[in-house]
Amino acid sequence: MGLTVVGIATIGLALTGCTPAATEPPSVSWQSGEPSGELESSPWVQAVRASDTALSIAAFTRDYTSDELQDTTTEEAIDAAAQWQRDEAKADRFFTYPGPVPMIPLSVDEQGDEALVTVCQAQDWYLDADRTTAPEPTEGREVVYRVIRDGDARLVETDSVTTKDCDVADASIALFDPQPDPTETYSPDDVKVP
Repeated sequence: MGLTVVGIATIGLALTGCTPAATEPPSVSWQSGEPSGELESSPWVQAVRASDTALSIAAFTRDYTSDELQDTTTEEAIDAAAQWQRDEAKADRFFTYPGPVPMIPLSVDEQGDEALVTVCQAQDWYLDADRTTAPEPTEGREVVYRVIRDGDARLVETDSVTTKDCDVADASIALFDPQPDPTETYSPDDVKVP
């Protein structure tokens, strides 16, 4: 009986020791107003923004199981993002995002139950131990997102970076509040996957 209690207590301590403190999802604070423009009202563009915000928050919290992420992003895209963060942690490279990636929608090519959404997206929008404050988004690259309709939802499935540079200087900037600690290290197992 005593051994069983000690065994259970040891398991409890082991589980507690391996579980990182929960990180609450941050709020999103637009610095100079929310994005505006003719394509911002497109539900396909709104889907890309919602998915990007959910993925950026998942990297911040190291938790890829949120309802917001499941409702905006395909399972394959979630798995790929989570695995990338785990792989980076295995290599002792730790990153996070200061906020959703700044982007300007350029076109929406709707084809029935799916659409290709092309945006000009900021490059190098991340934080790590060497870059502890949000960078100025000066360089952009065209990115094409494939979005599929799934019932009432629109899910972002993939993204493809083109070789075309673009001007992202006029993109609206949003930052997380609070800002993440980019110097924090963690185990690959601390990245929670569905």
